[in-house]
Amino acid sequence: MRSASPFLICMITTLSSMDLPAGAEALPWLVALWAGVWLLRPIATVIHELGHTLPALALTEEEVELRIGESFTKPLASFGRLGFAWSFRSSFTGFTGYERERLSKMALSLVILGGPIASGLAFALGVWGTLSTTNPIWWRISTAAFLCANGIVFLRSAIPVTLRPTKQFPDGPPSDGLDLWRTLRGAND
Repeated sequence: MRSASPFLICMITTLSSMDLPAGAEALPWLVALWAGVWLLRPIATVIHELGHTLPALALTEEEVELRIGESFTKPLASFGRLGFAWSFRSSFTGFTGYERERLSKMALSLVILGGPIASGLAFALGVWGTLSTTNPIWWRISTAAFLCANGIVFLRSAIPVTLRPTKQFPDGPPSDGLDLWRTLRGAND
């Protein structure tokens, strides 16, 4: 049994809480919100992955790689110990690579938690922007799209599940919630 998409639920909930100007038809704003979420998903992914990258840089001494989209075949651009690659193809997915084996359980947990914390803070910023802004309506739609994009990334990372398989992870990568659960339990499966 399939449930409704979290993307659609987030958009409908956000739009239903907004006061649209008198005479404004909801459909164009719904389309604008959908387009905004689609355009902002890569930015939400970068915010999330930076949440992993910054603690990884602080807690490791090796190079840390940050990849957005299907960028595994692209060479990394280096900025000190940070290697970065971006592909617009599937840019709603991301990966942060670092030497996990050299980190203590606590340090690894902090790196894993960094992504959901960054997405949660960005989501909270979107909530604040949406609820504190009244005019112009395009600004509310933009902040609502930011809220939805980061909310989707937060939920997708926090719920402990195996994500959709990719070329790099044929069995599907674990969400951050599942990765944290396995780390704290000491399980590698």
